[in-house]
Amino acid sequence: MTKLERCLCGCLLMAAVSGCGADQDTSGRTGATGGPRGGFGTAGGSSPSKPGSFGDGVAGGLGLAPITPSDMRPSTISDPNTCAAASVRASRVTPTVYLVVDGSGSMNAVFGGMGTRWQVLREALVGTNGVVPKLESVVNFGMTIYSNNDPMMCPAVKEVKPALKNYQAIMAGYPAMETGGGTPTGEALQKVVDSLPDFNTVAPDQVVNAPPIIVLATDGEPNGCAAGVICNWVDWANCLGQLLGSLANAAPTYDSTLAAVRAAKAKGIAVWVVSLADGLNAIPDLQKTANIGAGLADNASPGAMIYSPKNPDELTGTLTKLIGDVVSCDVSLEGSLVVARACEGTVTMNGVPLNCNNDEGWKPVDEKHIQLQGSACTKFKSDPSIVLDASFPCDVVAPQ
Repeated sequence: MTKLERCLCGCLLMAAVSGCGADQDTSGRTGATGGPRGGFGTAGGSSPSKPGSFGDGVAGGLGLAPITPSDMRPSTISDPNTCAAASVRASRVTPTVYLVVDGSGSMNAVFGGMGTRWQVLREALVGTNGVVPKLESVVNFGMTIYSNNDPMMCPAVKEVKPALKNYQAIMAGYPAMETGGGTPTGEALQKVVDSLPDFNTVAPDQVVNAPPIIVLATDGEPNGCAAGVICNWVDWANCLGQLLGSLANAAPTYDSTLAAVRAAKAKGIAVWVVSLADGLNAIPDLQKTANIGAGLADNASPGAMIYSPKNPDELTGTLTKLIGDVVSCDVSLEGSLVVARACEGTVTMNGVPLNCNNDEGWKPVDEKHIQLQGSACTKFKSDPSIVLDASFPCDVVAPQ
């Protein structure tokens, strides 16, 4: 006899006993003798293979095994397809930042009385307290340094592909002196944009991180990749000098720069402009570059911000805030969330539960993301070792 059958028989037995007079002794149910009026004894066999005899009110039994408290519990049938809760992987949305750095000869001009533009920018990016070593654990940093100092190649670029923990690679690829030559900003930007996917056409479930951001740091008007000069290669040294001079001193043109920024906008990629020269941000075409890069109309007013630090401290502060703000408190879920019921779930930070829809906790954003708030956000942004866990009822999330 199964446990469930014994349970049912025990229940029937109890019903029969309770139906007798109030003075009837039911202690026989635990193996004692029956009551004086012939209650049912249970001194029978201890198993179905050792039945007892029918009780005579003194020492008989029904031939049932003794009923234990565990036999009286409701029967539970386990369904392997039933799920009480589902845990989903909660991952940082890691931003990607491309540093596109002007390496032209004019970057050797003094900046804020504390070194050249090149030296100060380099220190702000990769120095001891630079933004790259500070944020390399939470930002995918890539770098392109450009100029037109190579007559056989324009733009001439030094590239480091984006990755986490990329400080050493960027430091190694960032020369101590500017590379020299002219300023083919548009051509360099176009090269970066061409290497990136179109984030407006990629399916949402194929995108893990947000589109990258390009930070353009320049000190001069772009003068493109001039065709150079026609010269007699017999006198190659003089010819080379003329050619390099023509590249460095070519007339300014924003055509290729504006085209490259429009191409970035078309792919959903933002371009932020940092100006390292006094008065450069007053040039209408540079403002147009910033506007398009920010997703605004060409001649939007007020226009997008052109970041124009005046000294090394301002430059370091500007870059730290600009790039630091890119570090998101959005968390990607590997599952599809029912947003209206998201607060039925539990989100913990290093094992400590966070409150849903709370200024210091978290809130649902869409079916793929939640967002940390207040102090939880601050901790998350500053400590790359933080571990987040998220679990939801099975009808609230569908794990992938």
